[in-house]
Formats: sequence, structure tokens, C-alpha cells
Amino acid sequence: MTRARPGSPGDQGAGLPRGLRRAWGIAEPAPRRGPKASLTVPMILDAAVALADAEGLPGLSLVRVAEQLKVTTNALYRYLDSRDELDLLLHDHALGPPPGADRGFARWQDAVVDWAGALRARYAAHPWLPDLTIRVPVTPHALAWLEVLLERLSGTGLDEAATLRAAALLDGYVRWSSAAARDLARGEMPVIEGSAVLGVLAPLLGERGMPRVAALFGSGHYRETPADADAGFDFGLTCIIAGLTPQGG
Repeated sequence: MTRARPGSPGDQGAGLPRGLRRAWGIAEPAPRRGPKASLTVPMILDAAVALADAEGLPGLSLVRVAEQLKVTTNALYRYLDSRDELDLLLHDHALGPPPGADRGFARWQDAVVDWAGALRARYAAHPWLPDLTIRVPVTPHALAWLEVLLERLSGTGLDEAATLRAAALLDGYVRWSSAAARDLARGEMPVIEGSAVLGVLAPLLGERGMPRVAALFGSGHYRETPADADAGFDFGLTCIIAGLTPQGG
């Protein structure tokens, strides 16, 4: 039996999990004899995205994906090893490619705002995506988003380590605010946010030494609307960018 030469396609993916090899398009060993494959990984991921869009992550499972594709669950294991592998590939598939690296922005601040808006739009298109947590981005699209953001942050003058921290801060902010806006848009008003409850609590706040909170209750600012969520996102992003902007920059 011959061994693949170092750097050849045969050993390029050595040491990588199967899901990562597939995400990066690294050739896998020829399949064993058996029936001809009736599916592809992109077909499976398209079905999984459609299912998650319709029912959210709680409704997503290999069993349900198999039902959508009209195959047995065991048939999916010819293409995927586990639910973890599905999540990894699904995240990258739904995330998709980032905006172009060079879009002619005169200021790095505007370029970062554009990046954040593009990521927020992707989360809005797939509301479950912020909940699909990937601890360390290692897939093609996820790293491409990071590359674009690092390029757009290059004008800050931050060193490499600080730039990576800034990127993590921005990515986390967009993810969190997108999840919060999604929950607000669902229109599910908990009992504790009802007008009657706030009306009862408002006079008690002054008695308990919380006049500023009482003022918020009275002004109606304590209850956020979807429009407020948009304004809140812009405000938070502006504050983060201001903190990253050198004096005079």
C-alpha cells in the first residue's frame, strides 16, 4: 500500500474532523462499495436551514431533517457523523460569505458599521443563528467574516491582540443584540412587563428610593419596541466604535 506524499491531497486533511474536511472541501477517501449516494451535504444543509427557519433550533434534529428529505435517519450518517457535525456545517452554511473586503469606505468606522449591519441582516434572515454557538470559528465563511472585520479594523492603530479582542467584542455585540431584537419581535409580552404591573410598581419605586427608575416607568421608556431595538443597536455600536477610535482619529 502506498502512502500519500506530505502535502498531497491524500494527507491534507489529516487530523481534521470529518465535518471540517467537508467544510473546507478537502478530498475524502473514496467511499466503500454500496448504493450510489442519493444526497449531497449541501442538500442536507439546505433542508436543515429550511427546517430551522420554520421551527427554530428546538425543531431541528437529524430525524426531522431525514423526514424532510424522505430518507431514513441512518441514511444521513453516510454524510454526517453526528448532530455536532450538522451544527458546525449548518452554522457556516447559513452564515454565508461576508461583504466584500474593499467597498471604498473612506473611514474605518463606516466600514465596521457596514460589517455589523451585514451580519445583523444575516441573523435577521435566520433568527435561530445567534443561538447556534460555535466556540471557535474554524470554518470557511466564519473565518472569512473575521478576515473582513480585521481588515476593516486595521485603521484603528490597535496591535494584533487588541484588534482580535475588538473583533470578538463587535461579533458578540451583534450576536447578542440580534437575539434580543428577535425575542422582542416575537411579541410575547411577559406578565411582568404588562401595563397594569408597571402601573402598580411605579408608585412603589419612589417609596423604595428608586426615583430614576420611576421616571423611566412614567415616561414609557422602560418598555422597548422593535423600533427602539434598532435605535439601541445603533447606539451601542456607536459607543463601541467610539471606544476603539484613537483621539484625533
